[in-house]
Amino acid sequence: MKKSILLSNRAEHCASLAEYAENWRVLLDTLPYPVMVVGTDFHVVMLNNAAKNLMGQPDISLNSECFRLLHNIDNHIPDCPMVRTLKSGMSEQAEIYEPHLGKFLLVNTSPVIIDDRMEGVIHTILDITSQKENERGSDELIEIYAGSINELKSRETGAQRGREAFLNMLEDISESYKDLEELFLKLILVMVNALDAKSPWTKGHSERVSLYAEQIAKELLIDADEIKDIKLAGLLHDIGKIGTYDYLLDKPGRLTREEFEIVKKHPEQGADILREIKQLREIIPYIKYHHEKLDGNGYPLKLKGKEIPLGARILHVADSFDSMTSDRPYRPAPGIEYALSEMKKFKGTQFDHNVVEAFMKVLENSDEWDTDSYSE
Repeated sequence: MKKSILLSNRAEHCASLAEYAENWRVLLDTLPYPVMVVGTDFHVVMLNNAAKNLMGQPDISLNSECFRLLHNIDNHIPDCPMVRTLKSGMSEQAEIYEPHLGKFLLVNTSPVIIDDRMEGVIHTILDITSQKENERGSDELIEIYAGSINELKSRETGAQRGREAFLNMLEDISESYKDLEELFLKLILVMVNALDAKSPWTKGHSERVSLYAEQIAKELLIDADEIKDIKLAGLLHDIGKIGTYDYLLDKPGRLTREEFEIVKKHPEQGADILREIKQLREIIPYIKYHHEKLDGNGYPLKLKGKEIPLGARILHVADSFDSMTSDRPYRPAPGIEYALSEMKKFKGTQFDHNVVEAFMKVLENSDEWDTDSYSE
């Protein structure tokens, strides 16, 4: 009788995890790195496509134990980050080498909490094999990857950001709209985290653009719900660069015309990535058109004036400002004075006049920069 009850509870438990995982399958399958959802009994509840590709098994049974798939052993080992997370209830991180996969992996685990109980563990995995084999300074590389995952924790949601966004992915989002908003933000930050891991030159760029865009929108007295959309679009505006070759993002010299044409595809690529996620469809026009200019000389569609959504015009100003005040592999940052002079110079042609004026007011009220000499 006890065995029957135990099996019934286990099935009910796994069904609960599987149901919530299924709700987010489309989003998880867009992520470029492996994700595994595992129950407390070590049985795999869900793998995204990248995880199946990593294991080399496109038809993995969900009844498999994670230690058989990941470590190719018949039982769990005490030093596994999965086991440590189950014991401590805290997130864990470890670099491992799996001979049967022939890969070096950076594995992160976080507890899955449902109704204040730990119901399982979520793994995020980064394949660092090529870097380990071809680059010197592997310790520095691991630090970069770990930092790209953990650096977002120090901001508004503290320790719950970055890779821990998945911690709440399986929560009952029907309880409140507030829970849904928080979950979306954390999922988005994980996607941005994957983009930041591609290049140290762009680390933090999406967060800063999101912050600038949010402040501009508030200055323009835009509706609160639209401000939230603009903030999310700022975080995801460059998500299409996940599909851009790494060497183009890190190239020390100017891009050729052909290379620039490749980079110019990232707004449309970003729109394609998000198109199947219905909760994010409202922000797709902001992402797709954030490189359009008022005079029609932008891309991808050469839209003019009011044809460009206001959210996209706001992102264009925020994105341009951060680019001009940040170092790039092909040049040092031109600086705040140059950025402000360029915005003033091209106000009404490249940049929306009202958006620039609102941004100037935001900067004037900030203690970080002195903008008195650049305001009208």
